[in-house]
Amino acid sequence: MGEPMAVVTVLRPVVPLRDVERRPVAVPEPVVAPASDAGEPSLFQAGQVRVTRDRLVVGGQAWALRDVLQVETARRTPKVWPYLLAVGLGAVLGLPLLSWLSVSVTAFRGAYEAGLVFTALGFFASMAALLVVEDTHYLVLGLPGGARRVFGSHDAQLIARLAGTVRAACPRP
Repeated sequence: MGEPMAVVTVLRPVVPLRDVERRPVAVPEPVVAPASDAGEPSLFQAGQVRVTRDRLVVGGQAWALRDVLQVETARRTPKVWPYLLAVGLGAVLGLPLLSWLSVSVTAFRGAYEAGLVFTALGFFASMAALLVVEDTHYLVLGLPGGARRVFGSHDAQLIARLAGTVRAACPRP
């Protein structure tokens, strides 16, 4: 048969929640992670994300786990209505217009061909976009200054494992 397919996960840090940024509350800034962390054992490590007993490191930023009040996961579903609207408009307006142009005077012959290409491109591009759209899952930390999205991925299991590890590593009051 063939070889099994490999699953590739793209890991990337994300920006804080926009609502939190507007509040005039002092949020503890993440500390830049030192270059060498050889002395700290990792509880979880995947790509640029690392959890130790004392901190969470994502990319070049680190958050002390003693400051974490709550650990949550969030899911963001991308908007698909523009793609559905393009498919609908292509079917409702584009096809009848193309039908009219195909039987009209030969002066519209160039418009018919251009419209046909434009409608086909829009329709198939929208269908392709609908096929590849995926949810994004985030690790959200509740800090003294408010909630902050610190990491996002399309892999829901990765975010769930990361959240469980951070919850277990956080000190209990």
